[in-house]
Amino acid sequence: MRTTIFNKSVIFDKRLVFTLIFLSYILFPTNNSSLDSYAYAGYVKYNYYLFTPHHLFSNVIIYVLLLPIKYLGISVDILLFSKLINSVFQLVNLIIFYKIVTFLKIKEKTKLLYILILAFSFSLWRYGTENETYIIPIGFSLLGSYYFLKNIKKGKTFYIILSSLFGVVACLFHQIHFFWWLGIMFGFSFYKRNSKLIYWYLTPALLVPICYILVLTLYEKQELTLFNLQHFVFNDFYQGSVMTNFGWKGLFFQAINTIRTYFQIHANMYVLIKNNWVYLIPLILCIVISYSLLKDFKTDKKLITKKENDLKIYVKVHIFIFIANYLFAFYNAGNIEFMVMLPFLLILYIAITYDINYKVSQKIVWLLFIWNFSFGIFPNYKYNYYNDTALVDYMIKNKEKTFIVKNHTTITQYFYKTGIDNPKNIFQLHKINEDTLNELIKVNNEIYSDVINKPEIFNKEKMTLNNQGINFTKYQKDKLFSYKGFYGKTTVIKITER
Repeated sequence: MRTTIFNKSVIFDKRLVFTLIFLSYILFPTNNSSLDSYAYAGYVKYNYYLFTPHHLFSNVIIYVLLLPIKYLGISVDILLFSKLINSVFQLVNLIIFYKIVTFLKIKEKTKLLYILILAFSFSLWRYGTENETYIIPIGFSLLGSYYFLKNIKKGKTFYIILSSLFGVVACLFHQIHFFWWLGIMFGFSFYKRNSKLIYWYLTPALLVPICYILVLTLYEKQELTLFNLQHFVFNDFYQGSVMTNFGWKGLFFQAINTIRTYFQIHANMYVLIKNNWVYLIPLILCIVISYSLLKDFKTDKKLITKKENDLKIYVKVHIFIFIANYLFAFYNAGNIEFMVMLPFLLILYIAITYDINYKVSQKIVWLLFIWNFSFGIFPNYKYNYYNDTALVDYMIKNKEKTFIVKNHTTITQYFYKTGIDNPKNIFQLHKINEDTLNELIKVNNEIYSDVINKPEIFNKEKMTLNNQGINFTKYQKDKLFSYKGFYGKTTVIKITER
């Protein structure tokens, strides 16, 4: 079936739409991977930590998918391979969502516009081109919602089991999806009001403790005790990895990251425009589209109309899931990573509840695509913001020397290249103080660092991490070498006593 999108002269069918979306992901993997991305790739590369408690199966699935390639003797960049796998799974997520809205009897043109809005929402596009753990579980949760919907429409008990099973698998890929599984359980409870059917829903949940117990005893080689199991399952909480901030910073990050879930907002946008005025073109285009949208709403109050539906429980369940994830992201200091699934939940709610005029949806698609590609996806692919590879290579050649580095990503990149986790000779700036620095120089006579002339840009790390106000003025500083990144030049120096 062919569907006109954007204008009458451009005709897409669904296969072409999904192909174009897939190409927009797979052709633009980020060139600025996060510290977690390097770490996860390193875990797979060195078979070091395949089962991480917070997202139990996220690393091992990459390891398993790599096995046929390794068997054929093909050398693969695991970090890049992992990014491509996320792109594939994001395509799968969109196909599953397409099946849901098809089951809801949404018009073909509307369905494809919704798919495009999801594909070009910033958090989904960003993490679909990165080696992070947030894309894969979304598909399993969507399948949980799909079979919940089928149970509402057709009433088969088997759909209850499938809905729970897929939700459980999502939780095993990332614990944040517990809220999605829990929301659907509430939905069955209120919709069916049959305790026997709830038992059917709860039964697949036994897979969670079984999988954690197997990993704990067989992979981690720990004794099965309640203490060990509890500390393994909730490792991130016990290790202090879950950051909370209920002050103004937490509110600020929540607000900014709510917007960034859909539209890229970052201080590097100023750097992009400053370095190349071509970036003013997409900015102007987006202003024109936004103005046109506002004008449409002023002149026509019926562009968005509410429609009747018989899925009140289904809608309420997904509102609950949205709110639960949103509040947990706020609890975790406005963590954008815990809001990645929100565009799917929002569009699902809109698809069921409202009719939106095509020209509104079309303009939103263009706005998302132009803005997020120009200021997020393309720069992440095209430029290397810090280009710390030169520093990492120097550290690899000089393992006997002691280093203090500005960015934690440098350390995980070092791990990815060497297999050395938590190197004893490399320190991150915000984890040392004046006394530590003095002791390091006293013991080692000299320290090597990139911290003094490192380019800085306003970001979350700059707001949250404290560099302890370390003063280097009393030390002798000698320049070793420099290298350029998109943000500017970094100078590596040798620090010694005067």
